[in-house]
Amino acid sequence: MSDRHRIYGDAVSIKTENTRNFYNERAKAMESMANPYVAVLLGDQNPRHAEEWNRFEKDFVLPQLRISQTNSVLDIGCGIGRWAESIIPHAGYYCGTDFSSEMIEAAHRRNSYSDRDYDFYNLSFQETVSKSKEFYKKQFDRLIVGGVCMYINDEELPGCYEGVLKLLDERCIIYFTETVAVEKRLTLDECPSEALKTNYDVIYRTPDEYKGYYSVFTDAGFVVKEQKYLPHLNNEKPFYETDRWYTILER
Repeated sequence: MSDRHRIYGDAVSIKTENTRNFYNERAKAMESMANPYVAVLLGDQNPRHAEEWNRFEKDFVLPQLRISQTNSVLDIGCGIGRWAESIIPHAGYYCGTDFSSEMIEAAHRRNSYSDRDYDFYNLSFQETVSKSKEFYKKQFDRLIVGGVCMYINDEELPGCYEGVLKLLDERCIIYFTETVAVEKRLTLDECPSEALKTNYDVIYRTPDEYKGYYSVFTDAGFVVKEQKYLPHLNNEKPFYETDRWYTILER
């Protein structure tokens, strides 16, 4: 049953500024958290979940991206630089963007390499794709977008997906991952969260909704190589409505 904070089925918008403030505050509080990955992967009720999620992606997903010194990686929603710490030492170029200025500051602090080519920019997904190709050093042949689109309203999301295509090389691998609604779309609108100790705004779309959005990539020549749920780490009853789902595309 829907209430004013939990809306099932209907497409309603959230206030993006609330999300920006939420992540700015989490970045500031990172030092007091059980581990830094909790700041971006959440899971405050059990910090081990964030560690396991990070380990799975680094051990299982990262090798499938096949990143080497010849590759240029765009990481949209880079947060504290969780992917950056594993990619910068091995890629030819890395660019991380995030709409939270505090997260970008944390990414700079946590990733310092004198002999590597990388940048961090305080840009939202919308702002990232609005930049011309000339703004970036390279055309990107690897794209990571993780846990970003669930904070973007329906009217803006198609433009993000369409816009990022112009930044991608003809040969490219993409990794998308979002927390999704298992059965019915669920929007949390300034919803009080006992686990996060604050109000939370997010859109949990269904996998089928994302498959519809991803058609812009398959229409552009990308092939879905893998599409499934990540290992289910939140087994507590309050989290049975959502799960983490990912897609790897390649052309």
